[in-house]
Amino acid sequence: MTQGNCPSCGAPVEFSAGTALVVVCGHCQTVVARQGKHLEAHGKIGAIVDTDSPLQLNAEGRVGRDGYRLVGHLQKDHGAGPWDEWYVEFDDGRTGWLSESEGAFHLMIASGTEPELVLEDFEPGHRFTLQGHRLVVEERGHGHVVAAAGQLPSDVDPTADSHYVDATGPGGVFVTLDFGTGASEPEVFVGKKLKLTELGISPDQLRPKVRKVTLQQARCTNCNGPLELHAPDRTKRVACPFCGALLDASRGKLAFLQMLEKPEHPPLIPLGAKGKLRDVEWVCIGFLIRSCRVEGVRYPWEEYLLFNRQRGFIWLMQSNGHWTILEPLAAGDVAVAPGVAAHLDNQRYRAFQSVTAETETVLGEFYWEVQAGETAQAEEYVAPPFSVNVDRTDNEVTYTLGEYVAPEVIRDAFKLEEPLPKPEGIAPSQPNPNSSAGTWKWTGIWATVLLAVFLVANVIADKRTVLEQEVRMEPDAQSGTPSAMAFSEPFEIRKRGNVEANLWGQVNNSWLGVQGDLVNEATGEAVSFYEEVSMYSGRDSDGSWTEGSQRETEYLSAVAPGRYVLRTTAFFDGRPTQMSYKVRLVSDTPRGSWFCVALVMLFIAPALAFFRSSSFESARWAESNLGSSSDD
Repeated sequence: MTQGNCPSCGAPVEFSAGTALVVVCGHCQTVVARQGKHLEAHGKIGAIVDTDSPLQLNAEGRVGRDGYRLVGHLQKDHGAGPWDEWYVEFDDGRTGWLSESEGAFHLMIASGTEPELVLEDFEPGHRFTLQGHRLVVEERGHGHVVAAAGQLPSDVDPTADSHYVDATGPGGVFVTLDFGTGASEPEVFVGKKLKLTELGISPDQLRPKVRKVTLQQARCTNCNGPLELHAPDRTKRVACPFCGALLDASRGKLAFLQMLEKPEHPPLIPLGAKGKLRDVEWVCIGFLIRSCRVEGVRYPWEEYLLFNRQRGFIWLMQSNGHWTILEPLAAGDVAVAPGVAAHLDNQRYRAFQSVTAETETVLGEFYWEVQAGETAQAEEYVAPPFSVNVDRTDNEVTYTLGEYVAPEVIRDAFKLEEPLPKPEGIAPSQPNPNSSAGTWKWTGIWATVLLAVFLVANVIADKRTVLEQEVRMEPDAQSGTPSAMAFSEPFEIRKRGNVEANLWGQVNNSWLGVQGDLVNEATGEAVSFYEEVSMYSGRDSDGSWTEGSQRETEYLSAVAPGRYVLRTTAFFDGRPTQMSYKVRLVSDTPRGSWFCVALVMLFIAPALAFFRSSSFESARWAESNLGSSSDD
């Protein structure tokens, strides 16, 4: 520990952090550097302004087994409001930084330098591997130190513009590349995104919120209209609902930025309205109208910013009466092949559209420096009812996970009295109401059951040959007369069921028909059938040809058991010279045709569902400018 007096004002200063090289005098804001046993004044730095950070110097925390202390505080600005960074010294001597952004905290440990990296290579969305981590650039920015306090690892130059790259990886990994004032050899800091409760800092070491009191009942600086802010500690932009003025709120007070055009109609969800979605109560604090142009046609949509103090921010998007809930995603959790597909949690999302989105209308409060007229490249990847959405600017890329919800869900959640617009057309992530997946599943189940029944029926069937008779017709027999009639010996059918009747006829360039009557000797009742065989052959310019068959099969349904005689009558052309036929009867024979008919009927429903589903998907993908019709 080094103690001494400020070279500028004489107030006592102390170096308690072994890694600190400078300390900011708490009395006169002089940057004091230690040179051996001597202290030197290196100019002055601005005093920390209130940003409602819950952290304060010398607070101690613990993440896992790692204890640490906040020993220094920097505030940086890139022209749109300051943000806070805290210099951290761990109990084991390691150092790092704890940064704050939109209510989230990133605790990062110094991990050396990378001499071969160049700032210009790291555009938003760029994917790379560093120190064993697969990373995606979310933001490339710059800023200069405007205020400082406590002990710091290096001298502070408020005139120097410092450049950085923020990237994320799977599992919450967060990496910052600090390029400083150069374009290469950045310092690397590796850590992860944490909630305030995960920092391991006891509540008695946190600062009370004071900014909320000053901004919650603020008034518009342009028209003096009352502005009740719902997230004053995180709000950076406020659009006055009375006069349309856009106000900056990043420095703890409101400052006029520009006048905005008022929306053509009021928001469907009023600002300040509270609603419960996914078992969380949200308040609607912001409203945007954004649009894109495709082939000269304007396509607008609305976005509603929802806020919950514990959960942060989510979005509701409304387009043509269709609603989607959007939640932030870390870029590192998503693998994207631009214009082709995105992959998240083993789910593939197909590329649907890529447009240039322009912000037209702004109302309410927002956690970033929103401006009317700003543009971003917006991409959408869908796996209904979900979607992965990418918004990309020159310096930043943001990812959100969307889920399609029915309008009545939004209406009931916010208890809206006015009816919501009816959905028109098909939304990119709208679930297919005619999806045939479930129908095919049940069809497969019932087809399996049907096949099992058919196989069992075949196994337990008697399939007994009860008659096999050959009939040779007399040369003087006449077609269809008693002279062409024959009777079998009596035979017995033991089990009720189908009877298979097989006819073989010795025909050549002729035909033969046989009328069969199965006569029950006890009752005299007859079961009749008719079968016909024909066989023709010849030769022509194309060669030999043959058509027809000498065999035919017919089924007699549900023949009762009993003693029977088969009476047959032959029909033919001309004289039956050397003509004969053979009849064979097989009792209790399952008929395969009923199985085929049942199977065909079983597949009618999924076939119709598949047709409707395909028509729906064709209509959906007809609106895409990246993909084509997808599989159901």
